[in-house]
Amino acid sequence: MVVFLIFLFTDLFITVIFMAVYGHRRTYSEGMLLGVHIPSYAVQDEEVEAVMEKHRRRTKWFYGINLILSAAVCLLNFWYLSIFILVWSIWLMELTAGAMVLINAAHRHLYDIKVKRGWHGASGSRIVVVDTNVSAENDRLPFPVRWHIPVFAAAAALALIPGVREVLAKAPEMWGLTGGSAALILFFTGMHLWTVRRSNEVYSSNTEINLRVNRLVKRVWSGIWIISDYLNLLSIGTVIYSGVRQHIFTAGSIIGYIVIQCITGISILAAFLYLRWKKKDILKEDPQPLYVDDDIYWKNGWYNNPNDTRVWVPDRFCTSNYSTNMGRTAGKVFTFSILGFVLATFIVIFIVFLKMDFTPRYLSVNGEDVSISSPMAPVSFKRDEIQSIELLDHMPEGDFTRTNGLADERQLVGKFRERKDGEFRVYIYRGYSPILKIELPEYTVLINSEQKGETQNWYRELVNGI
Repeated sequence: MVVFLIFLFTDLFITVIFMAVYGHRRTYSEGMLLGVHIPSYAVQDEEVEAVMEKHRRRTKWFYGINLILSAAVCLLNFWYLSIFILVWSIWLMELTAGAMVLINAAHRHLYDIKVKRGWHGASGSRIVVVDTNVSAENDRLPFPVRWHIPVFAAAAALALIPGVREVLAKAPEMWGLTGGSAALILFFTGMHLWTVRRSNEVYSSNTEINLRVNRLVKRVWSGIWIISDYLNLLSIGTVIYSGVRQHIFTAGSIIGYIVIQCITGISILAAFLYLRWKKKDILKEDPQPLYVDDDIYWKNGWYNNPNDTRVWVPDRFCTSNYSTNMGRTAGKVFTFSILGFVLATFIVIFIVFLKMDFTPRYLSVNGEDVSISSPMAPVSFKRDEIQSIELLDHMPEGDFTRTNGLADERQLVGKFRERKDGEFRVYIYRGYSPILKIELPEYTVLINSEQKGETQNWYRELVNGI
């Protein structure tokens, strides 16, 4: 149920983010409609209105259906997890691709109308606008990067706390969690550095308005990267403190980690929404907006300008985001490398979970050697190591914590730890009994089978040999 709730929240959160960024109602702003520069009178053009109405209708249906799908796909958590991962990935790709296709199709349609009507800039423009006064103020606008230094110091202190390595040694999978948090510290600091170094944008012929917008953008983003870094430190600090104090990573501390990380995501989304609203509010004060028409480079929905030396450019559909310049080799390499990495990661994860769901676990006895085959944490031992053996009607009571393996609605497999009884190796299909319990010097084995009578056969085979 926990996995179901986590994915349900995540899916709804992702869909809402897409709606906020790409699915909101598009209005004429900064001389553009849906990323296409057109004169203000063209907004009332009959053909333009028809395109926008069709886009609004399609967008409403698309995100409404995806809100339902985002929740429905989570129900597969209660079946095979590998099938869920596959379907969930397909849904996420459908949401991403569908959002891009929707907005790009309407954008290209408007661009074609613009060219046909001969509105300003229809043949393409290479206008470059520079406000030297704003450029000179670049370093004074964001919060300083030195605010991340205490995070690095605190993270180093956490790593030096006595007992941290011992607790992590008992729970190898927690290295992924701690390593991920360390990577996030570097990521948030890197994003702050990028925010500081990025060139200021020119939004208006009024220098004061340009300064206010650029100050807003850099203050909000540099501030949210600082806040995110401290929240990330708090989340991993909570887990490590619990592990050292109780000598085990509890489910409560891990849930706390997830909650704090979710708060981080919500904070970043709130910053984006505030920035978009406040930026529009400031630009409304300019009675003569500045038009820089480079639509020809965006006509296909992405930026493609080989004459521009920049690899990263402000995104046309979300000005708080950045896109790669597909007219540059570096932009193409980065984009296709990321796509390849994501695809390869998905294939690896799917294969791992496929093995988890469909590779049978079984116990085999060969003379004095006993082995348990499993896609995760397989074990082998000698008959004379068995201290006790019994058949249980149900899973033993206790406070079990998974340290390495899988625990979903169908199965428990891998390494577990019980607060009082210590280490376990668990190979359990939920809802099937009996369960064979084998006590060994270093850990206890719990295993059952989906095949009727097979667990009893394992028990008799072991008992007869002792």
